[in-house]
Amino acid sequence: MKHIGLLLGSLILIASSALLATAQRLVAEPIKVTTPIIDARKSLATQAIVQVTNITNKPIEYLTIEVKLPGATAPFMLAYGVQPGTPVANGVKALQPGAQINLSVDQHACEVTRKGLLEINPRSLSGSRATAKINGVIFNDQTAWFDGLPHVMEPNNPLQWNVVRSTSQNNLQFLKVGFRENNASSSYDQCWDRIGTQIVDCCGLRQFSAILVQQFGGIYEPFEMQTECCTWTKAVGCSSEP
Repeated sequence: MKHIGLLLGSLILIASSALLATAQRLVAEPIKVTTPIIDARKSLATQAIVQVTNITNKPIEYLTIEVKLPGATAPFMLAYGVQPGTPVANGVKALQPGAQINLSVDQHACEVTRKGLLEINPRSLSGSRATAKINGVIFNDQTAWFDGLPHVMEPNNPLQWNVVRSTSQNNLQFLKVGFRENNASSSYDQCWDRIGTQIVDCCGLRQFSAILVQQFGGIYEPFEMQTECCTWTKAVGCSSEP
């Protein structure tokens, strides 16, 4: 009987983990990201590398975009807004619904990134475009979007965010403001359950690191991105044994 009880307990734990994973539902990207053609006549630091448009009906307080230049081996981050957990900076305004912002290295990258990119000759990239991926978006009502999953801020801790498990939760203002909820579950929930997001400081620029819990049956692991200043975790897809 003792062994049967342990077996039942294990099955319940596995089933509960599976339900938590499948409860995660993706929501549409809250911003539109485009990459203009790189102009050889302008400094790489001052020209727009990425253009971001707020396509929701909520103001955005902070966002980060992962950018990679053609031929580069490592990505870098561009950010806009007031960094979580820091005092409000003078002149920095929320990105209003429908508004667009151009992100340049001089104004929206950390100092370490800026110095490195200044060494690149823009002529070598003339006519090409950077590739860009949303790292995270934080709204003005303590909700956020990370990797397609809606989050809410941990009470009194702007550096910790928790995945919203159910659209029936009272605190889910997220899907009530014009977002479209997709039926597809998270691409990595087969082996890793995203339970939240932690904000880490990278050279004075705060970006978003996934908090994942391993689930039954997965073979791929998330990988850590290392920069000169910090380490952060990316969520990756997973599947069964090939």
